[in-house]
Amino acid sequence: MEPTIFAGDKFVLDKHYYQRQPERRGDLVVMRIQDSLTVKRIIAIGGDTIQGKNREILLNDRVQSEPFIEHKSRVAAYGWMDTFGPTAIPSDKFFVMGDNRDISLDSRSADFGLVDARSIVGKPLYAYRIIGNPLSWELN
Repeated sequence: MEPTIFAGDKFVLDKHYYQRQPERRGDLVVMRIQDSLTVKRIIAIGGDTIQGKNREILLNDRVQSEPFIEHKSRVAAYGWMDTFGPTAIPSDKFFVMGDNRDISLDSRSADFGLVDARSIVGKPLYAYRIIGNPLSWELN
């Protein structure tokens, strides 16, 4: 999820967030996928049609502005990551992607697929990073 969340970052999770309000496009969500938790961004919700064309995301036939994404290489490792779909999203399903689009395992992959609403555990509220070993800090 770099540059939004880096490896080793910790975050506070609200497990009840989506009991109070619906999931929205652009939300970061924590989800359970095959017995592990992962963080991705919701790109499309039920009723949407999503398509990728040459690294641009078209949501309901409109190119999306995504200032949060990062491309670390000029070309993705696999062509299907840059160009895919169109895919119609059924109700109670979500199309999710990582912000580091060149290496993210997400809904573009048949192995990952669309995310069921029941797989969403909650919403990360904020992330933080611990630098060094806090147990070794000395107070002066």
